[in-house]
Amino acid sequence: MEALKQYLALYLFSNLIFGLCILGALKKPMWARLFLAGFFLWACYLNSTLVVKLPEVYLDYGKFTFSSFYREFIYGYFSQHTKTIIHIIAFGQFLLFLGLLLNRTWTKLACIGGIIFGLAIAPLGVGAAFPATISMAIAFFILLKNYKHDFIWNWRQYKNETFIYRKPSK
Repeated sequence: MEALKQYLALYLFSNLIFGLCILGALKKPMWARLFLAGFFLWACYLNSTLVVKLPEVYLDYGKFTFSSFYREFIYGYFSQHTKTIIHIIAFGQFLLFLGLLLNRTWTKLACIGGIIFGLAIAPLGVGAAFPATISMAIAFFILLKNYKHDFIWNWRQYKNETFIYRKPSK
């Protein structure tokens, strides 16, 4: 609970933004896609630079998580290989950014990666602004299941599409 008090403003802001991202995925998929691409580019940059300067900061996630498995991993293996693991995560974030810029299969793969990423970091709790990561995963799911994606610079690609839940074809 102390962690929530310490990061309350950022926590509320993150949850508001990713809650709006769900709405964006439903109503304005281009804006949601642009936001998510920008977010992952920023996250890639932040993680790849911060881990070089202050790798010990990432060990703080151990006190935020509500998962004993994550806590043991962070204070164990992760603490000995922080730079390598964070650089791999940053590379994955960059791939998500690229996939969101590209079309069809690449965008779908980025959406699947975004869902996995959001669900994987959810157990970090307040450190990952839970439940914002679940909201992010939902936004990615909506983008994945409801739209055909062209390159991001094709601004008119969603013009005639509105969100309608489609049952998966058998």
